[in-house]
Amino acid sequence: MKHVCSVWTTLLAVAVAFCAFWVEINTAWFTQKLASYSTPNDPSQPDVTAVLLNWVRLPNVVQIVSTLCAESLDGVIKEIVVWNNNYNRPLVDQDFANLTCSKLHIHNSVENLYFQARFIACASASTPYCFIQDDDYLVKPEIIRSLRARIGTHDIYHLPPDEVLAGHVLSIESPSTNITFGFSWLGYGALLLRSNAESFLSLLKRIGASEEETKMADNYYSILKNSVPEIWTGHPIPLFGGGDFTVGGEGVARNRKHIAAATNYLDQIVATDAGSDAWPYVSLPSSPVEPQVERSPCLGRSCVLESTLQSLPDAFATAEATRRTAMELFAREAQLSPVLTPQFTSNYVNHALSRAVDADPKTFFRSFQNATEGDTLVFDMLDNVRQLNWTGVEWLWLVDSDMAPILKASTVSFSPDKRSWVESSGSVSCIPYSVQPRTLECRIPIEGASIGTARYFRLRLEKTFLLPWRIYETRLQSNGSGLRVL
Repeated sequence: MKHVCSVWTTLLAVAVAFCAFWVEINTAWFTQKLASYSTPNDPSQPDVTAVLLNWVRLPNVVQIVSTLCAESLDGVIKEIVVWNNNYNRPLVDQDFANLTCSKLHIHNSVENLYFQARFIACASASTPYCFIQDDDYLVKPEIIRSLRARIGTHDIYHLPPDEVLAGHVLSIESPSTNITFGFSWLGYGALLLRSNAESFLSLLKRIGASEEETKMADNYYSILKNSVPEIWTGHPIPLFGGGDFTVGGEGVARNRKHIAAATNYLDQIVATDAGSDAWPYVSLPSSPVEPQVERSPCLGRSCVLESTLQSLPDAFATAEATRRTAMELFAREAQLSPVLTPQFTSNYVNHALSRAVDADPKTFFRSFQNATEGDTLVFDMLDNVRQLNWTGVEWLWLVDSDMAPILKASTVSFSPDKRSWVESSGSVSCIPYSVQPRTLECRIPIEGASIGTARYFRLRLEKTFLLPWRIYETRLQSNGSGLRVL
């Protein structure tokens, strides 16, 4: 774990690791049911370079390279760079002898450049995008495909729920002072623009970052961008293996020292002129800041679920309004500490939005607030219905029995571009789910003349209820496939 927030407990860290482990072994049931899905949005030519750092967990690196070399990523990943920071133990092709992977390139560094190495490797890539991850977590191919399908003008970070919450705590949004950022790690799986890696390295030189600060580049990357990062609450699978660099009190103290240094640099940059060409990489925040949207990639197929449901206590907004400089980051963390109760934190971590699309009917997403008028869920299938070769569409839900009225009080619509929406006339039908008591399998047929061009599907609640959302699983499928939730 890479936590820097002082509020986290060992119990929560263990819980996250345990849950992530079970995600890996509990999804086999879903594999056969997804055979009708095509791989969406494969670019005609792969345009992503995967960058993986090696230190002392070579078996993990081999396993990750095997995943990145999978045929399902042939249309996405062009090259895999294993940057070996362990100069005392050079890597050779024989270390990967059991793999057949023409994409693999090994770089044996003459010194340990720590996290700076991943930005150097990305900046040197021949592709416009870089997939970044550490050697202690595995990211499934369908998530990497979803990242590639959604990448646009900014980076995307893929994090487990506890780190997403830490990022909300370690954030400042003050457009009036041109300070707006959220802290985020890259090692759980992030898709970067190569141009960002290039300009970030240029910025470190421009601000005169020390050798130590440059090597700890991960602590500076998201802060110095000075924009709200796009973060997906996802499903990184822990590989463990020992040799962690950031665990324990020493690691936390080191990270916090460098995060504080990053905020100091940002305050100085913005005070001079963040929009000047003299400061590469740094951006001016958009005004007003866009509403908070939670996002989670699907497991078992490539898609993304988005939610506008309120996921944080009101105190987060109150704390936001009192902070004006980046260096107030840890003061904000202390201010928020009392609202991060065990009950709230446990629900956020163990019942995150990602649980609704993890292909496991035993887990569930539970909202922090009661279901409220205007709550919206949007599925992005990454390709339209015609490209997916579907014959119609239906939206499947596995929910508690008291969720049926919430679904029936919602409107469903679809869109090709997320701008113009067509309301569907299909109605909700539910039957008992035989495997779990008091659980329903509900279906919503999505109908409309232009359904073939639809890529996005939206459910919007039209009234308020006195109970939270609770979703075991939800997904879209062709209504001619005959598949059921189980």
